[in-house]
Amino acid sequence: METKFNIRNLFEAFIIILIIADLVMLMLITFTSVSYSIFVSVIYFDLMVCIILFFDFIHRMRKETDKKQFIKRNWPDIIAMIPFDIFALNPTYVFFARFLRIFRLARLFALFRREWKYISSFFKQTHINFAFGMLLFTLFAGTIIFYIVENGSNPSIHSFWDALWFTVTTMVAGNSNISPATYDGEAISVFMMLIGVSFVGVLTASLASWLMSKSKKTEDEREERIKNIETSLQDIKKEITELSDLLKKE
Repeated sequence: METKFNIRNLFEAFIIILIIADLVMLMLITFTSVSYSIFVSVIYFDLMVCIILFFDFIHRMRKETDKKQFIKRNWPDIIAMIPFDIFALNPTYVFFARFLRIFRLARLFALFRREWKYISSFFKQTHINFAFGMLLFTLFAGTIIFYIVENGSNPSIHSFWDALWFTVTTMVAGNSNISPATYDGEAISVFMMLIGVSFVGVLTASLASWLMSKSKKTEDEREERIKNIETSLQDIKKEITELSDLLKKE
């Protein structure tokens, strides 16, 4: 049996990626100082995510028979899809910035809760805890060490974010528009490149395998339902035949 990707499974994976990105960006503007242009970009990205979550929530609710029970069970999703931060773009609401930050923290918790069950299920099924941990460790440790080594020697490294940009692009793409200026920086970049290429490939393969297994499970369930229907039809046909024979005898 040929297994194909299920559109719903692909959409769930897309939702997980969007929410993780949204979580990172919201934490960035919550706990660090960023330029206004970056702040506005994060707000509009968050608005897009909220719109997608809203339509996904409506789609899932329409499939449920007990709507009230569904809302009661998934009430944090309602908090997760409310774009509180859009009010921060209006100067009239600057006074409420502190309250908006509290609501943002509540949304961070709701978003995390919204997708944690999918992320934990993904880790359990694919066993990529080590690969994901190695990528995170390399990302943070590599950024800090590269910044310490290159700061003052590399004219392209002006801040910690420059070092982070170098680390991310090196790990994901294998190269960066920032070049190391020291031998230590070159050694670190080679190490990050090897770790990134190796473990990003593992994550990609694991994600593909996870989607395939979910699609296969969906197809198996569909085939099982078809078999049950066929069995029921055969039973009905047999009962009709027996009833017909009894009527003929009478």
